[in-house]
Amino acid sequence: MTLQQIVRLLQYADSALPVGAFAFSCSLETAVEQGVVYDAATLREFVETLLRQSASTDGIAALAARRATLADDYDALLTIDARLIRCKLNDEARQMNRRMGRKLAELGVQIADDPLLVRWRDDIVANRTAGTYPTTQGIIFALGGLDAQALFAAQQYGVMMTTLNAALRCLRLTHYHTQRIIAQLAPLIEELYDQVRELDTDDMYTFAPVIDLLAALHERGTARMFMN
Repeated sequence: MTLQQIVRLLQYADSALPVGAFAFSCSLETAVEQGVVYDAATLREFVETLLRQSASTDGIAALAARRATLADDYDALLTIDARLIRCKLNDEARQMNRRMGRKLAELGVQIADDPLLVRWRDDIVANRTAGTYPTTQGIIFALGGLDAQALFAAQQYGVMMTTLNAALRCLRLTHYHTQRIIAQLAPLIEELYDQVRELDTDDMYTFAPVIDLLAALHERGTARMFMN
């Protein structure tokens, strides 16, 4: 990548990107409350499960959206978005995808006034499409000249950082623990990319029963520091 592309990648992968990721935790508080996550080792297992689940849904959708954008196939983007939102089994996951996707589209229009992105933002605002975060990521990365690997890395990194930032508030851990987990799981992200890089939305699947049960409990739970 060029230096300009590297800067763009850092910008869109930054956990401080103003799309509201700080408000979500992937139900980590409930996982802690239920005793599923209680130390660095179990947190790593929890994040690994999230990465695997996300790769087979959000990751596939983001990569497909990038390809559709490059092919100038807007109808395909709408199909990808609709299929992805149906993969979200709990209301909080749907809320997270919609809210962050809309914020990213609004931000993207301010950064690069591209007609396709403007149309996408307008369709989200008018509720003509869900505007999921991964689909919007795929559009923005394609328009920004970033390749598929960069997109997948940013998508997976976002899942990790959302959860690990929440862990610093829910567990007796330090930044040393969370940074070590990122380093340990980096090879997994490369492995997951090789598994899904050629797949399309027909191949999306989600099977992580414990994660889905925790999400359901979180919706009515008492231990809530985050929206998701």
